[in-house]
Amino acid sequence: MPEDIVDSFYRDLVQPLGNLVILFAQAEASLVDLLIALDGRIDQRAAQRILKADDAKQKVLALAQTSGLVDYELTELLNGIDQYWADRESRNRFIHDEWFVALRDGGIPTTRGLPLRKGSSVIWDSPTSGEVWNLASRFLEHHGLFSHVAYRVRRDREFDAG
Repeated sequence: MPEDIVDSFYRDLVQPLGNLVILFAQAEASLVDLLIALDGRIDQRAAQRILKADDAKQKVLALAQTSGLVDYELTELLNGIDQYWADRESRNRFIHDEWFVALRDGGIPTTRGLPLRKGSSVIWDSPTSGEVWNLASRFLEHHGLFSHVAYRVRRDREFDAG
C-alpha cells in the first residue's frame, strides 16, 4: 500500500489533516456527552439533533448557563463553546472546500470555498501544516474541556442527590 496517494504538493498536510479529522470527531462526541449531562433527560440522538439545529450554538450556550458552574468555570465553558464553533467553521473549510495546487504561486496547496449565500464572495486560503496542527490541537483542548465539565456536572448532581 502506498504511503500517500495524494500529489506530493499535499504530503505535508496529510498527517495534520488526519489528526484534525480524528480530534474533531472526539471533540464532537464529548460535546454530545456534555449536552446529555447538562440536560439530564436527553439521549445521544436528541443531543445530536441539537447540534444539527440552525441555532445549535445558542442552544448549547443556554444549556451551559444551567450547568451549575459559576465564575471562572462557567466563563471557561462559555468561551470554550464559542471557540469550538469558530474552530468548527475553520475545520469545515478544510474538509469541505475544494483543494488544488496554486502552480503560479510555487505549487502551494490552496483551498477555494464556494459561498452558501447569494452575494457572498469565494473564500480562498493556503493553509500551512502548522495551521492545521494548531487547529487539531484546539479540538483536543475542546474534547478535554467538554469531557471534564460533563464529569463535573454528573458528579455534582450525584452529590446533591445523595
